[in-house]
Amino acid sequence: MKADLDRFMEADGIDAIVILPHENEDPYRTYLANGAHFGGMVVKKRGEQPVLIANGMEVDEAAKSGLTVYSWEDFGLGELLREHKDDRDGAMAEWFRRIFEKTGVQGSITIYGVGDINAAYRTILLLTEHLGEQITIVPAKIRNNIFNKAYETKDTDEIVRLRDVARRTSAVMRATREWISTHRAAGEVVVTAEAAPLTIGDVKRYVRMQLFAQGLEDPEGMIFAQGRDAAVPHSKGEDDQPLTLGQTIVFDLFPREPGGYFHDMTRTWCIGHAPDEVQADFDAVLEVYQRSAEMCKVGVVTSTVQRMVCEFFEEKGHPTVLNTPGTSEGYVHSLAHGLGLNVHEAPYFPNYSEDYRLQKGSVFTLEPGLYYPDKGYGIRIEDTVFLNESGALETLTDCPYDLVIELNG
Repeated sequence: MKADLDRFMEADGIDAIVILPHENEDPYRTYLANGAHFGGMVVKKRGEQPVLIANGMEVDEAAKSGLTVYSWEDFGLGELLREHKDDRDGAMAEWFRRIFEKTGVQGSITIYGVGDINAAYRTILLLTEHLGEQITIVPAKIRNNIFNKAYETKDTDEIVRLRDVARRTSAVMRATREWISTHRAAGEVVVTAEAAPLTIGDVKRYVRMQLFAQGLEDPEGMIFAQGRDAAVPHSKGEDDQPLTLGQTIVFDLFPREPGGYFHDMTRTWCIGHAPDEVQADFDAVLEVYQRSAEMCKVGVVTSTVQRMVCEFFEEKGHPTVLNTPGTSEGYVHSLAHGLGLNVHEAPYFPNYSEDYRLQKGSVFTLEPGLYYPDKGYGIRIEDTVFLNESGALETLTDCPYDLVIELNG
């Protein structure tokens, strides 16, 4: 969690973190700035609170963080740009030098941000050239950097927010299921009261209205995929496709509070009835979901849970990523991922690596699935869960698992 950042920085030999300024939303900046929304820079020295440097138009927003805030002009940005004219690099080098001098940044620093990669690369070159005697830029590790380590557990305030987003997201999922059930069938197609086909686009529009009413946003774009599309795990579905009886629908909903924390859940539905093969595979997915939940205890290496799921499916004749790498049918992905300001973050559940152990405060999904594109169906069940202070697994998602939606229209 965030309180552990200094310890992780010390272990990696990092003296300071710098989040580069840019206008994009940035989970790193949001994390260090206590959720404040602004487009500026964050500087955090090891053992000290972060310092925010904001555009003058956003100083008040940055101040909501409760942290020390400076404006860009406190370091003379406008004056430097006028003085250096066409030499923007020279102006920016002096600007950073003033900021680092004021905040006491020196030694080994690591740089983060989700802005334009070319701008970030140019800034890194500029800092190395002009401030190389003062700082050394240390590349962050992939999937094992100080932020990923911090993301592996959540503090009490984060759990409160994650629980609230879960409550609201679950309400939207339940409302959507109920709304679909109010329609009727004409032949094999679900239709509205006006006898028009009910399409995936219609459902997504309904979901977006429900999300808006719950104060949630859908920045990544929900998955509502039917038939063969449901067998391609990240297919978003085709908006003009009518809902059809007996076909699987994978509805993966992962909204967030505006600019904040995500929830992630998936349900698989068949309208009217489920084919026998689909029902059998759905039962297997639900069973292994329950088995994986039982395994998730404090201290457990996450890859052992992933391997259990693979072995369970393989015993039932399904190919998996464990022994059929690259398979596009059967069980084709990892069991789980952490969740927070990112929809995918640590802890991860790899096939082989033992890098990740579950801890009190770990928040993560559980999402086993089976996918058969050639047979035209896919199945996934997903909840978000966490290990509470007593070490017990709690499910944040609150929605029935029932496969079949009966039509009552």
